[in-house]
Amino acid sequence: MATLWFRADQRFVSDPQQVATALAAAGVTYEHWGTERMPAGLSSRSLSDAEKQTVLAAFAPDIQRRSAQCGYKTADVVTLYPDTPNLEVMLAKFDKKHLHTDDEVRFVVQGRGVFTLFPASGEVIDAELHPGDFITVPKDFKHHFVLCADRQITAIRLFTDITGWVAHYV
Repeated sequence: MATLWFRADQRFVSDPQQVATALAAAGVTYEHWGTERMPAGLSSRSLSDAEKQTVLAAFAPDIQRRSAQCGYKTADVVTLYPDTPNLEVMLAKFDKKHLHTDDEVRFVVQGRGVFTLFPASGEVIDAELHPGDFITVPKDFKHHFVLCADRQITAIRLFTDITGWVAHYV
């Protein structure tokens, strides 16, 4: 389950309902989908294209529900591991404060990562996402993203338009 760290008052939140409520107050959507549907053997390594399709199929009901609600048109799976070619170059694109012209939508299947969120009003929040966590960082919302120390994540991404995912640094 996700954990939040509020920098200004040095407050830590881990209760799922409090996480969802706090992120909603900041303008960010959070849900916990769980990982029970994750096919065995696909949760601890980089995935082939066929395996990525298996992961998408496993979570199709939630993907379809969110797509219908928000107008997302495509979904894919990204896997990042310590042996991913050019990992540092890829991560450097997102570890500085930026925004996108499309929602940034992620469902963490495996691994962990931290979205640092900069709400227009309110304090900075570090949201550490774990397997089963779903988040929507709205378009034009300032944030950055880093992997945790184990340097691995597998996540489903949803897009209305993949070109909207380009980082615009602020």
